[in-house]
Amino acid sequence: MIKFLDLQAQYRGIKPQIDKAISEVLESGAFVGGKFLEDFQQEFARELGVDYVLGVANGTEAIEFALKGLNLKEGSEVILPANTFFGSLEGIVNAGLKPVMVDCGEDYCIDTAKIKEAITPHTSAILVVHLYGKACAMQEIMRIASEYSLRVVEDCAQSFGAEIEVFGKKRRVGSIGDVGCFSFYPGKNLGAYGDGGAISTNIKNVYDTCLSIANHGRGNGKYFHQHIGRNSRLDGIQSAILSVKLKYIHQWNTHRIQVAKWYEEFLGDVSNLTLPPKAKERENVYHLYVVRVGEKRDEIIRGMQAMDVEVGIHYPIALPALEASWDIEAQKKCPNAMVFSKEILSLPMGEHLSKEDVREVSHKLRSLL
Repeated sequence: MIKFLDLQAQYRGIKPQIDKAISEVLESGAFVGGKFLEDFQQEFARELGVDYVLGVANGTEAIEFALKGLNLKEGSEVILPANTFFGSLEGIVNAGLKPVMVDCGEDYCIDTAKIKEAITPHTSAILVVHLYGKACAMQEIMRIASEYSLRVVEDCAQSFGAEIEVFGKKRRVGSIGDVGCFSFYPGKNLGAYGDGGAISTNIKNVYDTCLSIANHGRGNGKYFHQHIGRNSRLDGIQSAILSVKLKYIHQWNTHRIQVAKWYEEFLGDVSNLTLPPKAKERENVYHLYVVRVGEKRDEIIRGMQAMDVEVGIHYPIALPALEASWDIEAQKKCPNAMVFSKEILSLPMGEHLSKEDVREVSHKLRSLL
């Protein structure tokens, strides 16, 4: 069996360091707040090159808090891509704002031309999603935001470590817009052993507001609650685990990039297969390796499973077609997202894969195509 993702193998590779980190938390009793959370937040901020990082319970709440921290007008519109996980939209709605879905381009990320078409007098922000590990076209997005006086929130749940050149300077995703939002769900490139998330920013009042919201709306002092907030914490054990993994993430991302090169080597000449498009200035750390296989996708999935290869779909239903966010007009305006959702297939990806594994996956996929 070739696994889609192998978290057990990853754990075995760093077991002594992980076990030691967990033991130190247990010995110290710093389960909520304290040294391990503070250390991780500082390390994460240094990695991104930002002033402030706040650990929270998950990536969806990171988006909600980030939008609330920007103090956007209640009910105003936030533009986001139609091809993303539901949590991106959920964070907008939970912040009391209105999601406006626009189409993705051939690279699956938000189409910058569609952003401009969707802007109205009620638009307050753009939520960009660095999907599948690929950085969005941030230079153009920041230009649009500046032109229309919009705030920019980056959903970096699938893209930690990806870089892009913006106005002549290489930047990490999560350090470009007003606020960055991260998920540490176990399957992410940088994943915890449970739920977790983080917010990154260079704006102190945004950080302060997010910190208060995540801690029951607390102000100065333990029992001084200024508004209704939330209990949203990244705990000590997850923080310690993430600090260990942070030391390996660039090594793992480099291997993911190599796996993608192997797929391209073995599948690049298959005419009825669309591989992930590349953009020289926009790095992809390949949280997922997503191809398009056309209308026979379900048949191909069954065939791969029968040959002991795990595959996935990210995502089988575009946001405007989901029951919770059903939007007929958005479906009409997002043809790429609607079509891609019926054709995309995620192949095994991760540091657990060898060149021979990729060769085998590719051979089996070829036989079905």
